[in-house]
Amino acid sequence: MTGLPIDTAHGLCRKEGSQQQAFFATAYVEHVPFPEALDMILHSSIGSGVAYAQEQNSCFLTEYSALSADADTHIPWATEAFGCLPEAVNLWIGNEKAVTSFHKDHYENLYAVIAGEKHFTLLPPTDIHRLYIKEYPCAHYEKCEGKFVIEQEKPVKFIPWASVDPYPPAELLSEARFKFPKYFNGPKPFTCTLQAGEILYLPSLWFHHVRQSPDLEGRTIALNFWYDMQFDIKYAYHNFLESLIVKL
Repeated sequence: MTGLPIDTAHGLCRKEGSQQQAFFATAYVEHVPFPEALDMILHSSIGSGVAYAQEQNSCFLTEYSALSADADTHIPWATEAFGCLPEAVNLWIGNEKAVTSFHKDHYENLYAVIAGEKHFTLLPPTDIHRLYIKEYPCAHYEKCEGKFVIEQEKPVKFIPWASVDPYPPAELLSEARFKFPKYFNGPKPFTCTLQAGEILYLPSLWFHHVRQSPDLEGRTIALNFWYDMQFDIKYAYHNFLESLIVKL
């Protein structure tokens, strides 16, 4: 069970009192009984921490194995196409306050929505220059007297991450357009909404930003199936593009 003090599973944030310094902050993780976790999700808010049940360790087949008979443990046509079973099957349960910032995965991803809706904003790997990848100092959240605080990692280390928020608050839109013109003034990204019962094939290395809308009971539930990607010429070409962006 992951309790989030911000609106992303992991991503950029600013330390309280700091207007300039941005961090890549990992989530505050708390293991609680499932009924309590579900209650936290249904009643969470930005101020109290945005609760999101998710672990990217094939949790559907391990931690939630009691549920594994309720859904397929692989997508047969994808397994045939990729020539292997999925390396991980992950369960995601959250609400509309949980947002995942732009990132890419080194997996072929089949994303299936069970309840609610998922809203994807997608860019191909060749558009990496439009996301303003920058090295950010790593940090993590800690709980102190009932409040979440950001603590920078020591020794200091950095991680490259996309700087663009494609949906900034209205009052920050002009600033975002000025800072990230290649994104906001460039071609429109692909967007799609996945409803319950639908599956999205998300190719490896594609950048994706994810928002969600809950069902009538206040939750969004999804499964994703990660299949190994081929580390072939596509991967080499992407690394070449990434190295050029870093040097610019």
